[in-house]
Amino acid sequence: MLHMVDSFSQLRENLIEISNNQNVAFIKSAKSFGQLFKSSLLKVSVDTMAITALPLDCWLKERLKSWVQLSGHEGTIIPASNHTLWKKQPTSNTIEAQAYQQIMNDPWLVGLTPKYYKEIFHKNESFIEIQDLLSQFSDTENRAIMDIKIGQRTFLESEVSNQKKRPDLYKKMVDIDPNEPTDEENNEGAITKLRYMQFRERESSTASLGFRIEAAKTSEGALKKNFKKIKTPEQIKETLLNFFEDYDTGKIRRQVLERLYEMRDKIEKSTFFKYHEVVGSSLLIVHDKNKAGVWMIDFAKSSQVDNSIPLDHRRPWEVGNHEDGYLVGIDNLIKIIESIDERNENIN
Repeated sequence: MLHMVDSFSQLRENLIEISNNQNVAFIKSAKSFGQLFKSSLLKVSVDTMAITALPLDCWLKERLKSWVQLSGHEGTIIPASNHTLWKKQPTSNTIEAQAYQQIMNDPWLVGLTPKYYKEIFHKNESFIEIQDLLSQFSDTENRAIMDIKIGQRTFLESEVSNQKKRPDLYKKMVDIDPNEPTDEENNEGAITKLRYMQFRERESSTASLGFRIEAAKTSEGALKKNFKKIKTPEQIKETLLNFFEDYDTGKIRRQVLERLYEMRDKIEKSTFFKYHEVVGSSLLIVHDKNKAGVWMIDFAKSSQVDNSIPLDHRRPWEVGNHEDGYLVGIDNLIKIIESIDERNENIN
């Protein structure tokens, strides 16, 4: 029986014992954990740690070096294998797991979201294991990633009646716009979540366009999150141009557009979307020099509605109608990307 190792030399000896002949020479020559991780032998999942006797903390450290977390996910997602992730779930909350299970059973949504594998319970914490979409883009030096929060409503209807005031949200508001809080809010130093969410929707492009850019990592490696006041179509267009700037042939943009056309068409036909309000979801856009992909992610605020009231995802929201503006956001994102190509054609 193998025991968990506490040194590099012990790990190397254990790996030699269980490896095939093709890997022995490589393992013997390795001088560090990093070199061992270059071996295909170590491209394994967390469940395989017991076999390789690899310390989990060492494995995670190496995997995280080549992986990036974007807006809102810090500390909640860890790599589970070369192709999957563990995403932490709130205590006693299985909403996202249930949403993914239903999405996997909706034929119209196949391939438009990460694949869902299972729920996992580890050390009194709950996770879902889902596909690592970034693993499809092995050219990490030229990989660019963008997180776009989709929909015109970013709060749940249940939050409308929540009157608890929070100092942390007041501080976030002041950081964005010191002149926004009322005199009463300044005196209290706290605001409700609904107040903050509606402020963020107005301040960004969420309210007007149905989406906002949350974060982006360019191919140069810089992670950017300073998009809080990107609001107008022209500002968004310039941001997207910068995101695509090294690939001015238009090939990447056209791939993104084709994917968005497909996504819109299938959402309109989807049973899941017909009877679910989808709040707080994002579009993940990834590209390198040769290809691009777009997926829907984050379904922790998805909730099923009365089957007698199918949702349109374009109608304006009123309390009780559960509309979220999801398709409004996709419609407008498509228009803006289309306008980039139209502008380039006029210039040429």
